[in-house]
Amino acid sequence: MHDSVVTDAGGLLVLAGVLEGVPHEVDEVMVLDATTLLVAEYLAVRHEGDPDRCRSDFAAATRIVSEWFPARPLALDAALGDLHDGLDTAVTLRLAEALGVPLVTKHAGVSSATIPVLHC
Repeated sequence: MHDSVVTDAGGLLVLAGVLEGVPHEVDEVMVLDATTLLVAEYLAVRHEGDPDRCRSDFAAATRIVSEWFPARPLALDAALGDLHDGLDTAVTLRLAEALGVPLVTKHAGVSSATIPVLHC
């Protein structure tokens, strides 16, 4: 059990039970506000634009978030850094490292020298 974690879009959807994966047990989920755009886009594609299914899964994902963080302060540094798993994951990793909490992600290649990375 982890007290607090930061998640990227994939990690959030797994923790919410929307995607299959390892649902790590956590007390508090923290997410960048910009992650909602990726989640919404993914759900629209996954559900082929079905508004009811999209809204239901979006609500399930956002309901588990305890705290939202603005992406703006971390965006440029992340964009100029290593983007092997995408900008969302890079910014999310930087947030988790700054807070000193684990990152939950579906990206198998993500690692950190300073925090645990929980792959789901």
